[in-house]
Amino acid sequence: MATAPSGTSAQQALQANAQIRQILLGSAPRMRKNLGTTVASGLGTTTRIKLFNVGLITSVQLAVTCPITIGTAAATLSPRGPYNLISRVRLTDYDGTDRVNWSGFQLFVINCVRARIPYGYNNADVAVAGGIITNPSAPTAVGNGTIQFLLDVPVAYDPESDLRGMILAQTAVGDLYLSIDWAANLYTNGNIDAVYDGAATTTVVLNGVTGPSVQVWQEYLLPQQVGGKLPLPTIDLQTVYELAGNLRYSSNIAQNQATQLNYPNVRSVIGGYFNYLNGQAMNANDLTELDLVANGNNYLRQDSLYSQQIRQRNYLTGDIAPGTYWYLHRSKPIETALYGNVQAYITPSNVQAGAAFEVGFESFYTKGSALPGITANG
Repeated sequence: MATAPSGTSAQQALQANAQIRQILLGSAPRMRKNLGTTVASGLGTTTRIKLFNVGLITSVQLAVTCPITIGTAAATLSPRGPYNLISRVRLTDYDGTDRVNWSGFQLFVINCVRARIPYGYNNADVAVAGGIITNPSAPTAVGNGTIQFLLDVPVAYDPESDLRGMILAQTAVGDLYLSIDWAANLYTNGNIDAVYDGAATTTVVLNGVTGPSVQVWQEYLLPQQVGGKLPLPTIDLQTVYELAGNLRYSSNIAQNQATQLNYPNVRSVIGGYFNYLNGQAMNANDLTELDLVANGNNYLRQDSLYSQQIRQRNYLTGDIAPGTYWYLHRSKPIETALYGNVQAYITPSNVQAGAAFEVGFESFYTKGSALPGITANG
């Protein structure tokens, strides 16, 4: 997390940052720019979208569309679908570092957590007559249909109150890119990474397009001079709001033994996200315990599967997906530089061939800090 010099000067810097932030929020218009629609050249390819060098970027939004044809038999949506049509989203800063490196499904999960409700669903997935839109749209019946969903790529932690992580894009030097890696397969029987993973006799192909398309909006603040100066909160701009994920760990996963997943070092971690991919399934009851442990013996949190699921349901006012878990540390971040070695201990009760954990961390760190990579230990 961004810090200033120690002592009184640190307090003064934080106070000044807070004051300038409030001036900026009170004076800057909220802008939303349509960057247009880009059609992928095919499945398994990468689409790169150049963001505009304008304002203080706070968020990017994606609307994905993919016309398909389902043949022979009704298709079965993967437990990670349709969001796994995107295998990876990367937002790369001007200096080449990744602000976001997250799978499409992980992005959906963090969108739910940030919104504190199942993201994009109508009344938490309760059908209401006369609903305006269907989101997400993932047809399964034989015939033509369209996969469609919307996702937010956060840049600032909270564009209306906490601007840590926003990017100053008012520059004529350098480029800022959003990259989207598309899934290689719409359908593969028994493959949880394909958008559709069953039934055995179905077919799913693109319908009249070369690949999925994505419409992108860039949201930003347009700072205005106040008292002859632009209000630019320095600490907010020096702080990176990082989504580092798309990491899979598959070694030494054993029934009734805790799998140890490392928190990243030198970060202020506000969220750890874990999806249990048990072979080709994501089930609701394949774990027994979830713990958070510092230095191998200091248990910070202990939960059974039942207590963890209830905590998550209460936080979101609903459920989103089986096999999906998270630890949130928003009120008191895990400062791994102070705690030392911090790990999530996750104990599976059922382990099938190919079992893996998909892991991601939501963190703050000071721009320019020396940072080690994320690892997972067994």
